[in-house]
Amino acid sequence: MKTKNTLAVKLVLLSIFASLANCEAQNSTEILHAIPEGYESCCGTQPVTFKSEKTSIYIPNVFTPNGDGINDLFIPSVNSEVLTLVNFTVLTPGKDTVLHHVTFLDVRKLREYAWDGKRRDGTLYSGAFRYGMEVLDQQRKMSIIEGEACAIPCRKEMDVFKTKEGCYYPVQEDKNGDVDKAALNLEKECVQ
Repeated sequence: MKTKNTLAVKLVLLSIFASLANCEAQNSTEILHAIPEGYESCCGTQPVTFKSEKTSIYIPNVFTPNGDGINDLFIPSVNSEVLTLVNFTVLTPGKDTVLHHVTFLDVRKLREYAWDGKRRDGTLYSGAFRYGMEVLDQQRKMSIIEGEACAIPCRKEMDVFKTKEGCYYPVQEDKNGDVDKAALNLEKECVQ
Protein backbone atom coordinates (compact mmCIF):
# COMPACT_ATOMS: atom_id res chain seq x y z
CA MET A 1 0.00 0.00 0.00
CA LYS A 2 2.90 2.30 0.73
CA THR A 3 4.16 2.03 -2.88
CA LYS A 4 0.72 2.90 -4.27
CA ASN A 5 0.57 6.08 -2.15
CA THR A 6 4.13 6.99 -3.10
CA LEU A 7 3.31 6.53 -6.76
CA ALA A 8 0.14 8.62 -6.40
CA VAL A 9 2.05 11.38 -4.62
CA LYS A 10 4.72 11.36 -7.33
CA LEU A 11 2.07 11.63 -10.05
CA VAL A 12 0.37 14.52 -8.27
CA LEU A 13 3.70 16.31 -7.81
CA LEU A 14 4.64 15.70 -11.44
CA SER A 15 1.29 17.14 -12.52
CA ILE A 16 1.80 20.23 -10.32
CA PHE A 17 5.33 20.82 -11.68
CA ALA A 18 4.12 20.44 -15.26
CA SER A 19 1.37 22.99 -14.59
CA LEU A 20 3.84 25.43 -13.01
CA ALA A 21 6.27 25.05 -15.91
CA ASN A 22 3.45 25.74 -18.35
CA CYS A 23 2.44 28.88 -16.42
CA GLU A 24 6.04 30.05 -16.31
CA ALA A 25 6.40 29.54 -20.07
CA GLN A 26 3.24 31.55 -20.67
CA ASN A 27 4.50 34.35 -18.41
CA SER A 28 7.87 34.53 -20.18
CA THR A 29 6.08 34.97 -23.51
CA GLU A 30 3.95 37.73 -22.05
CA ILE A 31 7.03 39.47 -20.65
CA LEU A 32 8.75 39.25 -24.04
CA HIS A 33 5.90 41.18 -25.64
CA ALA A 34 5.39 43.76 -22.89
CA ILE A 35 6.58 47.28 -23.70
CA PRO A 36 8.83 48.49 -20.87
CA GLU A 37 7.56 51.51 -18.94
CA GLY A 38 8.60 54.77 -20.54
CA TYR A 39 8.84 53.25 -24.03
CA GLU A 40 5.12 52.97 -24.86
CA SER A 41 5.30 55.79 -27.41
CA CYS A 42 8.24 54.23 -29.27
CA CYS A 43 7.73 53.08 -32.85
CA GLY A 44 4.69 53.52 -35.00
CA THR A 45 3.26 56.63 -33.36
CA GLN A 46 4.98 59.28 -35.46
CA PRO A 47 5.66 59.64 -39.18
CA VAL A 48 9.22 58.93 -40.24
CA THR A 49 9.12 60.48 -43.71
CA PHE A 50 8.41 64.15 -44.36
CA LYS A 51 7.77 65.38 -47.89
CA SER A 52 7.24 68.84 -49.33
CA GLU A 53 7.14 69.31 -53.11
CA LYS A 54 10.48 67.74 -54.17
CA THR A 55 11.97 67.56 -50.67
CA SER A 56 12.05 64.26 -48.80
CA ILE A 57 13.44 63.63 -45.32
CA TYR A 58 13.58 60.34 -43.42
CA ILE A 59 13.96 60.49 -39.65
CA PRO A 60 14.27 57.19 -37.78
CA ASN A 61 11.92 56.73 -34.84
CA VAL A 62 14.30 54.50 -32.90
CA PHE A 63 18.05 54.08 -32.54
CA THR A 64 20.38 52.02 -30.34
CA PRO A 65 23.38 54.06 -29.14
CA ASN A 66 25.42 51.08 -27.90
CA GLY A 67 28.67 51.80 -29.74
CA ASP A 68 28.58 48.84 -32.12
CA GLY A 69 28.58 51.06 -35.23
CA ILE A 70 25.03 50.07 -36.24
CA ASN A 71 22.13 52.48 -35.60
CA ASP A 72 24.24 54.36 -33.03
CA LEU A 73 23.48 57.87 -34.32
CA PHE A 74 20.24 59.81 -34.53
CA ILE A 75 20.21 62.02 -37.62
CA PRO A 76 17.86 62.58 -40.55
CA SER A 77 18.51 61.38 -44.08
CA VAL A 78 17.68 63.90 -46.80
CA ASN A 79 17.39 63.90 -50.57
CA SER A 80 19.33 66.25 -52.87
CA GLU A 81 16.60 68.93 -52.72
CA VAL A 82 17.55 69.85 -49.14
CA LEU A 83 20.18 72.61 -48.84
CA THR A 84 20.62 72.73 -45.09
CA LEU A 85 19.09 71.89 -41.73
CA VAL A 86 18.88 74.62 -39.12
CA ASN A 87 18.50 74.34 -35.32
CA PHE A 88 18.54 70.55 -35.13
CA THR A 89 17.45 70.04 -31.52
CA VAL A 90 16.80 66.95 -29.39
CA LEU A 91 14.82 67.45 -26.18
CA THR A 92 13.42 65.38 -23.34
CA PRO A 93 9.71 64.48 -23.79
CA GLY A 94 8.60 67.42 -21.63
CA LYS A 95 10.81 69.76 -23.71
CA ASP A 96 12.49 70.93 -20.51
CA THR A 97 16.04 69.72 -21.20
CA VAL A 98 18.12 70.08 -24.36
CA LEU A 99 19.97 66.84 -25.05
CA HIS A 100 21.61 67.91 -28.33
CA HIS A 101 21.62 71.04 -30.47
CA VAL A 102 23.37 72.04 -33.71
CA THR A 103 22.63 75.43 -35.29
CA PHE A 104 23.56 74.67 -38.93
CA LEU A 105 24.03 71.25 -40.49
CA ASP A 106 25.86 70.73 -43.75
CA VAL A 107 23.73 68.05 -45.43
CA ARG A 108 26.84 66.61 -47.12
CA LYS A 109 28.27 65.78 -43.67
CA LEU A 110 25.20 64.85 -41.61
CA ARG A 111 26.94 62.09 -39.63
CA GLU A 112 29.30 64.71 -38.15
CA TYR A 113 26.32 66.48 -36.57
CA ALA A 114 24.42 63.41 -35.39
CA TRP A 115 23.29 62.86 -31.82
CA ASP A 116 25.14 59.92 -30.26
CA GLY A 117 22.55 59.40 -27.53
CA LYS A 118 24.57 61.08 -24.80
CA ARG A 119 23.44 63.85 -22.51
CA ARG A 120 25.61 66.93 -22.24
CA ASP A 121 27.28 65.45 -19.14
CA GLY A 122 28.35 62.38 -21.17
CA THR A 123 25.89 59.88 -19.68
CA LEU A 124 23.80 57.77 -22.04
CA TYR A 125 20.16 58.81 -22.46
CA SER A 126 17.46 56.19 -22.98
CA GLY A 127 13.76 56.44 -23.65
CA ALA A 128 11.48 58.71 -25.63
CA PHE A 129 12.61 62.13 -26.82
CA ARG A 130 11.41 64.94 -29.05
CA TYR A 131 13.24 66.52 -31.96
CA GLY A 132 12.83 69.55 -34.16
CA MET A 133 14.58 71.29 -37.04
CA GLU A 134 14.07 73.76 -39.84
CA VAL A 135 14.66 72.56 -43.39
CA LEU A 136 15.80 74.87 -46.18
CA ASP A 137 15.28 73.44 -49.66
CA GLN A 138 16.61 74.29 -53.15
CA GLN A 139 13.69 76.68 -53.75
CA ARG A 140 14.68 78.55 -50.54
CA LYS A 141 11.49 77.37 -48.81
CA MET A 142 11.83 76.85 -45.06
CA SER A 143 9.82 74.05 -43.38
CA ILE A 144 9.66 73.06 -39.72
CA ILE A 145 9.75 69.40 -38.74
CA GLU A 146 9.02 68.13 -35.25
CA GLY A 147 8.50 64.63 -33.97
CA GLU A 148 9.21 61.94 -31.43
CA ALA A 149 11.61 59.02 -31.39
CA CYS A 150 13.31 56.70 -28.87
CA ALA A 151 16.81 55.81 -27.78
CA ILE A 152 16.65 52.08 -27.00
CA PRO A 153 19.21 50.69 -24.55
CA CYS A 154 20.54 47.21 -25.25
CA ARG A 155 18.90 45.20 -22.48
CA LYS A 156 16.93 41.95 -22.50
CA GLU A 157 13.60 43.64 -21.76
CA MET A 158 13.99 45.59 -25.01
CA ASP A 159 13.61 42.40 -27.07
CA VAL A 160 10.06 43.55 -27.81
CA PHE A 161 11.53 45.99 -30.33
CA LYS A 162 12.84 43.06 -32.41
CA THR A 163 9.40 42.60 -33.92
CA LYS A 164 7.46 45.72 -32.94
CA GLU A 165 5.64 47.02 -35.98
CA GLY A 166 6.50 50.58 -36.93
CA CYS A 167 10.10 50.63 -35.65
CA TYR A 168 12.37 52.24 -38.23
CA TYR A 169 16.12 52.47 -37.65
CA PRO A 170 18.80 54.74 -39.18
CA VAL A 171 20.10 51.97 -41.49
CA GLN A 172 16.66 51.68 -43.08
CA GLU A 173 17.17 54.88 -45.10
CA ASP A 174 17.06 54.59 -48.88
CA LYS A 175 19.45 57.52 -49.65
CA ASN A 176 16.62 59.52 -51.20
CA GLY A 177 15.24 60.83 -47.94
CA ASP A 178 12.79 57.97 -47.50
CA VAL A 179 12.45 54.79 -45.44
CA ASP A 180 13.04 51.34 -46.88
CA LYS A 181 10.53 49.34 -44.84
CA ALA A 182 11.83 46.06 -46.28
CA ALA A 183 15.41 46.69 -45.11
CA LEU A 184 16.58 44.85 -42.00
CA ASN A 185 17.70 46.91 -38.99
CA LEU A 186 21.04 44.98 -38.91
CA GLU A 187 21.21 44.92 -35.10
CA LYS A 188 22.92 41.77 -33.86
CA GLU A 189 23.82 42.53 -30.24
CA CYS A 190 20.80 44.59 -29.24
CA VAL A 191 17.54 44.12 -31.17
CA GLN A 192 16.90 42.44 -34.51
